[in-house]
Amino acid sequence: MEWLSRGFDKSGMGNASTETRRATELHVCPKCRSRLVQPTCWEQAGKRGHWRLWRRCPECGWRRDDVHGEREIDAYDEELDLGARALSDELKALERENMEWVVETFALALAADLITADDFA
Repeated sequence: MEWLSRGFDKSGMGNASTETRRATELHVCPKCRSRLVQPTCWEQAGKRGHWRLWRRCPECGWRRDDVHGEREIDAYDEELDLGARALSDELKALERENMEWVVETFALALAADLITADDFA
């Protein structure tokens, strides 16, 4: 699963603000460095464009809630979209592999004359 081991290249971020640096890492657990931190709840904070975000790490159980700006939330949302796309792609590949196995097994059974009309009654 490539998306689990995908590294984050911080080169080129030398002059990035603290907010931008934090924004790129909302999906990274500060405790165990897992890249699978998930949002559990969110609500609009007092200021327009700010959100209170509750997050948790599924690997070590770390939890936290903080207020984040819209840019941070947008960057986190993009990371979540990438993860969802990777999971979807992996699921499709597994489904395809499973279906190929089913078809091959069925074809072998047909060729060996192991399937009769009674099997469909």
